[in-house]
Amino acid sequence: MTDLPKFARFWMVCRKPTGPHSKTEPRTRYSSLFDAMQAAHKLADDTGAQFHVLETVATARPGDAIQATLL
Repeated sequence: MTDLPKFARFWMVCRKPTGPHSKTEPRTRYSSLFDAMQAAHKLADDTGAQFHVLETVATARPGDAIQATLL
């Protein structure tokens, strides 16, 4: 994947958690949902496990206040 611009959308793939102490640890960013889905399907086929495609829903920056609409 090419370098992403500072505020670009990206997707990540992680294994479906199997319990409260599971570590999903996504490590690769994909620049398109299609690329992430391809990777997730390949991982699922290779391992027999379920995988999720993740996308950012919010960003916390130093000094930002939590908006009441999110709570």
